Amino acid sequence: MKGKMTLIKNIALPLLLVVLAQYLPYRWDATIDKRYTLNENTIALMTALEQPLKIDVFLTGEIPGEYQRLKREIITLLKSMEAHTDELVVGFIDPFDGGESTETLIQEMQQFGLPPEYVVATQNRGVAQTVVFPWAMVNNGTKTIRIPLLDKVLGDNEQQKINRSIAQLEFHFYDAIFKINQKEKQAIAVLTSHGNSPPEKIADFIRSLQPYYQLASFDLKALENDPQKTLGNLRRFPLLMVSNPTAPFTDTEKYLLDQHLMQGGKQWWAVSPVAVNQDSLLNSEGMAVAVGRVLNMESAFFKYGFRLQRNLIKDLYCAPIVLANGNAGATQYLPYTWPYYPLAKPRDTEFFGLQPGHVLMPFSSTIDTLKNNVKKTVLISSSNFSQSLQPPLAIDIKEATEKLNPEDYKLKAQAMGVLLEGEFPSAFENRVKPVKLDQRKENGSSEMMVFSSGTVAENQLENGEPLELGFDKWTRNFYFNKTFLRQTVHYLMGNKELIDVKNKTVELPRLNIEKINNISPSIKIFLLLTPLLLLLFFGGLMHWFRTRKFGQ
Repeated sequence: MKGKMTLIKNIALPLLLVVLAQYLPYRWDATIDKRYTLNENTIALMTALEQPLKIDVFLTGEIPGEYQRLKREIITLLKSMEAHTDELVVGFIDPFDGGESTETLIQEMQQFGLPPEYVVATQNRGVAQTVVFPWAMVNNGTKTIRIPLLDKVLGDNEQQKINRSIAQLEFHFYDAIFKINQKEKQAIAVLTSHGNSPPEKIADFIRSLQPYYQLASFDLKALENDPQKTLGNLRRFPLLMVSNPTAPFTDTEKYLLDQHLMQGGKQWWAVSPVAVNQDSLLNSEGMAVAVGRVLNMESAFFKYGFRLQRNLIKDLYCAPIVLANGNAGATQYLPYTWPYYPLAKPRDTEFFGLQPGHVLMPFSSTIDTLKNNVKKTVLISSSNFSQSLQPPLAIDIKEATEKLNPEDYKLKAQAMGVLLEGEFPSAFENRVKPVKLDQRKENGSSEMMVFSSGTVAENQLENGEPLELGFDKWTRNFYFNKTFLRQTVHYLMGNKELIDVKNKTVELPRLNIEKINNISPSIKIFLLLTPLLLLLFFGGLMHWFRTRKFGQ
């Protein structure tokens, strides 16, 4: 009887607890940063699901070790999400399982918008390249949305990239499910009447916003003889976006924009106070002239509480420009540091998280904030090693080949993007109005964002087709522009939950690769000799024991 109780206590009871634990819904997150605890917005989204969603994950099969770690985190996250709903159907699909050639598979996956990631690793003094597809897809039966599983930021090594991707997993799945379940979209107007960014230049930014919002072009000059109707049409849009205007606004147009702001409409501006023809830099002369630009909005901006200075910021922390070097028969395209391309970093972690990437802001200017009742928050700025130049001035592409002198870059961080919130005074307060409008207001509560680089939202083109915003086709670098700007629009449109989930803090340990490489030989010797030494020790101990006991 005693033997049976011992058997039950030592074997049967622990086994029963292990089996029951597989079916218990309760999970305990013992991590300091609550990595495995879902954001309350994610939980609310899961519990509100009304129809089944099929999630297919393509990051599976024979994948490198770091990506195996990413896959384990994906499995854990999806199990946490499944604990709050019965509407998720999760599957892992190995793209290479069909037996097709790698080239054919890559072409087919790219047709679905799922490009591969090439992972290069050093193994046994050789280099091995592995192709993985860090993507997932969510489908509700009528619509399919891609889910990127890999976050790329300029300067990250392989380990940092995986850590960043793990930290953003919950946001990417939340974002996809949010978009696929969205029933009604808010409207955004994009100004097109004042020499703004060409459609093909902001195509990728607009495309990234379309899953969340309805976007429409807006022409302030369409009804020049009926300003009241123009204002009425403009008021239908809670947000007006103005990207890189080059033509000045008339007083009437300025008044309409002012009243849109006073009556609760929000505005997003990307403006270059200094005009630089970038195409002229790459012609045979390699020179452009920078001159101040007048938009006739300066007095309005001053009244709202900020001023766009007509200067150019040069920054030691900058993106490269690629130039041809050598003769025609042996031409090489080499990157050179170009201080007119500042790499600015978002400053406010509330909007952009603790580890945002750098935003490319070509030919930026300084934004000065002025004292009034409007709250100002600097969103993005230059580094603490910059300088300011006053136009008119000639910019010679030969500057890129000259050595930078740090002594010339002593200017502290300059604001290049500002959020304004609160009660705005009208730019036409106590002034003669250019036209008569019904229900005009002398002040109003609203929000505005302004950036001092008109091209910050513009993508590059290749064969006339728009590339991804933030991707530089010459250096193959990815910048943070698209994510950063999309977050600013979410904030103005009131979709704070998208920002909240994205900014969830996950602190993952990072291995010191250099230290590991230094002690790697010692570790290998230790692992090789330790089993042999243990075997000799216990063998000798057993031999001594047997000799002592049976030696007679």
